[in-house]
Amino acid sequence: MFLALKIRVSILTADAPALKSALDNRSDIQSANDSFMSFLSQPGYWWTAAEKIAIAEESRLANRCALCQKKKAALSRGQILGQHPPSPHLGDEVIGIVHQIITDQGRITRTQLDALEADGLSRLAYVELVGVVVCIFSIDEFHRALDLPLPSLPHPRPGNPSRDQPATLEQTSGFVPMIPRSGLMPADQDLWPKGFGANVIRALSGTPDLVRQWKRIAGAFYLQVEEMGNLVQADSRLLNRMQMELIAGRVSAINQCFY
Repeated sequence: MFLALKIRVSILTADAPALKSALDNRSDIQSANDSFMSFLSQPGYWWTAAEKIAIAEESRLANRCALCQKKKAALSRGQILGQHPPSPHLGDEVIGIVHQIITDQGRITRTQLDALEADGLSRLAYVELVGVVVCIFSIDEFHRALDLPLPSLPHPRPGNPSRDQPATLEQTSGFVPMIPRSGLMPADQDLWPKGFGANVIRALSGTPDLVRQWKRIAGAFYLQVEEMGNLVQADSRLLNRMQMELIAGRVSAINQCFY
């Protein structure tokens, strides 16, 4: 959710021609969107394409979910009983965690994930789910901020999940297995620069293609990971870094971003 909370900045005062011109000059944004939609249409590591698309659909429904609003307002989420409208591809527990990632992520607990795992949702399947939600929510928030229609979700392609997983995973911190900072295999050297490996990136490293998609979206909407050390101004941006972080910090505070 971290990127999405940073980009919810409205520029609705801009006139339509100026906005179109600005977006036409940023082909990287459309390229990142198209890349993710293509990725979404294909079977993943632990989910079929139809299930991945259903996860994306549920993320779009979460903010309008009356049950989730009641749970968020309650002192304890467990006080509020009920079920979400059914999905042909997802069980209620999966729908519930997708909605909570959008509406009440600060109260996701290890105990809760242990219970989901006991019910059949593995930690790595959860990582892939989170990655799909983070990426589609980031794309959607960008469109909402500019008062643009949300992009259509793709049609699913047939096939089974690969169930591939990195060989060097470890779980020494956080709720999910991650590749160690210095544990990148040759095929995964593009996931983060040497000596970097921030947890916000490594959290998705159990499903490496989600890191790649997230990085591409983050690079278009915010900054390339490789430019994070530039605290002055990236060549690809009109705002300097202080301006960007002032906006990001204010938006994060408004959205109560615990990260």
